[in-house]
Amino acid sequence: MASIRLVDKTKRDPINLYVRLFYSNKGKRNDIFAKSNILVKKKWWSNKKQNFNSVTDKFPKKELFDKISDLKDFILNEFNTSFSNGETIDTYWLNRQIEIFHNRPKDEQDNYKVYFVPFVKKFIEESKTRINIATGKVLDEKTIRKYNTTLTRIIEFEEYDKCRLLHKDINLSFHKRFVSFLSIEGQYGNSTIEKYISQIKTFCREAESQNIDINKEYKNRKFTFRRQETLDPYLTENEINLIYNLKIEDERLDIIRDMFIIGLRTGLRISDFNDYNRLEIIDNNIKIVEQQKTKKPIVIPIHPQFQKILDKRNGELPRIEINKKSREILFNKNIKVLCKMANINEMILGDKRNPKTNRDERGIYPKYELVSSHICRRSFVSNHYGKLPDETIKAITGHSSDKQFLHYVKIGQKEHVEKMREHWENDKKDGNK
Repeated sequence: MASIRLVDKTKRDPINLYVRLFYSNKGKRNDIFAKSNILVKKKWWSNKKQNFNSVTDKFPKKELFDKISDLKDFILNEFNTSFSNGETIDTYWLNRQIEIFHNRPKDEQDNYKVYFVPFVKKFIEESKTRINIATGKVLDEKTIRKYNTTLTRIIEFEEYDKCRLLHKDINLSFHKRFVSFLSIEGQYGNSTIEKYISQIKTFCREAESQNIDINKEYKNRKFTFRRQETLDPYLTENEINLIYNLKIEDERLDIIRDMFIIGLRTGLRISDFNDYNRLEIIDNNIKIVEQQKTKKPIVIPIHPQFQKILDKRNGELPRIEINKKSREILFNKNIKVLCKMANINEMILGDKRNPKTNRDERGIYPKYELVSSHICRRSFVSNHYGKLPDETIKAITGHSSDKQFLHYVKIGQKEHVEKMREHWENDKKDGNK
């Protein structure tokens, strides 16, 4: 079915022997060539005999012949596997097999130096004890989970593309195929695809720092992906007051309403205001010793609505005595109920998770259906943006960069129009004076 020969195709000396792969497929004859990267003197090699000539020169004849035999066997074995899997057998495929043959690790433990997936697995394992230089702490578990999710997508791609990725394969061609796979086969959104590409670039940078021969095309400006602009809603001051003033008889829902108001009035992440052990109330301020995500300590003045909640509960924070994960699920489910009760039902454009596909779908939905725990932080930033200096808001929220901070500003077209109208009204008043 297939035959492999090593041939001399050049007039140069020494020569780089070519691998000639000949095979038939559905009546079509295929004849492809690629450099073997085995150099010999021209007078040593015989194309006809597929062996070395008898010459007086002293050279490592046995070692070279064994290497040629091993190369032929390797290509033939890979051909049988690839052909049965329906892979395209062309010059690119042949060049890749020759490269794998020469670079394949002698020891299975060194696979990570050649293949991308074993390197990523090793990187993730080491990350479990890696110290974040910025915080001096071990990497967060969420970061490890994100690495593992990206690894899963890469492995799925290898199975789909019927390939085993080398470090040198992480190039613009891989980028194009991987993005197409994620978009068409995986039906992932732009934001998710951007995260996967960003993580792959992180793996490549780490490989390069370890002097692994990684393809430099990962640095190309085209090796990226533009995420879709998110349409995250926020609650206005009036909407927050509607929720605060709700008359609620159900005790558990009342506790969640109070937790929701505290989140909206502090800008804390749910992972922080849902962890009672790290919160302290001191001198009319709420203090968190260490934020879960950034590990920064922050102090936030207590809002009057927050204070009334404390007064109602004899100075105690509202709490539900179930495990933390269950509290977050319960919180996310019930804040939608609260917003619906408060008639926060304006039809707006947003992204809503389809439970059947587990993917976000963009459409027009009632605002209360798009509410999730992170709306607390977005609302806090958006409601204070333009009214207080950015540095003041960032000091409360713990944002370290303007880019991160501005990502939370969700003032819409309607609010901008009203701000402009207010500005003109003030100008008119000043002119009359």
